[in-house]
Amino acid sequence: MIRKATLSDVLSIARLEKMTFPEPLSESFIYDEITLNPFAYYVVYEENHEVIGYMGLRSVDEHAEVMNFAVLETHRHMGIGTAILEHVLNYLKQHHVSIVTLEVRKSNKGAQALYEKFGFKKSHIRKDYYITEDAIVYVKEVRK
Repeated sequence: MIRKATLSDVLSIARLEKMTFPEPLSESFIYDEITLNPFAYYVVYEENHEVIGYMGLRSVDEHAEVMNFAVLETHRHMGIGTAILEHVLNYLKQHHVSIVTLEVRKSNKGAQALYEKFGFKKSHIRKDYYITEDAIVYVKEVRK
């Protein structure tokens, strides 16, 4: 089930971050996003009362930026990332967002394939965006 993230999801999202990324978002950052940031929208994919995936984004006017997106490694390649991305893109359409951007590690071929499947286009490279590697910036028109 996909639902909007709540305060009770902060620790689960932070745990997923630590299991997925070399430079994870902190609990305090996630807490602030979910509870204080009026431009943030975070969703979780929950199965058997466990958060196994999530996506966070910020949306201002007609532009949105994905902050982070993760699925528990043991649950990848099962359509969960696809379901989360579809949900978020539908949310953005309903809220009249026209452009969404995101950064992905140059080495993360799986994520790149997912984004490209959904029509995201490579825009440019951000050198040393992550501490250890470059990021590819992707852009997608949401409304056509």
